[in-house]
Amino acid sequence: IGIRLLETRHWETQYSLSLNMFEMSASVSCVHGDISKMTSCLDAIISHAKTFDDTLKASSLLVKLLASSSKFDEARDQCLMILSHLGEVFPSEVSLPHVQNEMSTIQVLLRSITHDQIKLLPRMTDRSKLNAMKFLNMLCMYSVISKPMLLPLLSCRMVRLTLQYGFCDDSIVGLATAGYSVFLFTEDIQLASYIGKVSESLVEESPNKHALRARLCNELVGTLNMITEPLQSVVASFPEVYNSAMMAGDVENAMICRWSFCCSSFWCGTLGLVPLSKHYTQCIQEAAKYQQDTTLYNTMASFNTLLHLSGTTNDDVDVKSFCELDEIGERTNSA
Repeated sequence: IGIRLLETRHWETQYSLSLNMFEMSASVSCVHGDISKMTSCLDAIISHAKTFDDTLKASSLLVKLLASSSKFDEARDQCLMILSHLGEVFPSEVSLPHVQNEMSTIQVLLRSITHDQIKLLPRMTDRSKLNAMKFLNMLCMYSVISKPMLLPLLSCRMVRLTLQYGFCDDSIVGLATAGYSVFLFTEDIQLASYIGKVSESLVEESPNKHALRARLCNELVGTLNMITEPLQSVVASFPEVYNSAMMAGDVENAMICRWSFCCSSFWCGTLGLVPLSKHYTQCIQEAAKYQQDTTLYNTMASFNTLLHLSGTTNDDVDVKSFCELDEIGERTNSA
């Protein structure tokens, strides 16, 4: 309604108001899964923005839009381009020796980090670095799927920026991702677990703990907690994290939490196949509603396996076959 009340030449006569209204509309459309309206708002912002900084909110939503459509390579390239404008440059291709060198550095850095040390840091105030941390956060999330070898470089940069410029919520993401990288690329399980515990305590103390719980569902709950805690107790925590994500308006990570619960419950046998099929059905329905294609197709793949094992049929949701899912994976380069 607010956009319709703007003047005819509102981008010229009401620039700040127009920018705020279109950003708000795009954000709400993102939460509700209205991709068409979201795309229209983002196109308007990017074509009328007067400065690079004025495009950053729209660019972050564009990255989410690309990722929700399984266009992870494009989402990653968009983040890398923006980060280069913000003074944080990364190589487009990363070799294993490069990763190993980075891991040696980050392990030394992480061993000296404590909870109290992070809490005593001043707040980060540099606007450029805050924006960089935001896009580094997003890039970490999508690199898990499309370019895992970037994670040590990204997380190490986030930790260093935190120690040099101060603490922000994205600092917790950087630290948790650093612990996750240690788990992926080294055999130092003890250090990975320690950094996970430090990160988790920082999350619980944060005023934005619901958003952070949601964002770090994979790194903390789905990975670092699983290496030290009973699997059944970890699986039982996914619904709580899902609720945190929905409270924070983070539909993307809410769907990941719901899928993680279904998948983990399937593999550890905490629920019977027939009761579990109801959770799968609900996950597919929500992922379709919010147009979260990656979660949708991942859920369909494991749901097909569940149906074959249980000998049951599905009449509640439209599920693609394994062959159809393989074709989608090849087409989107996200198999």
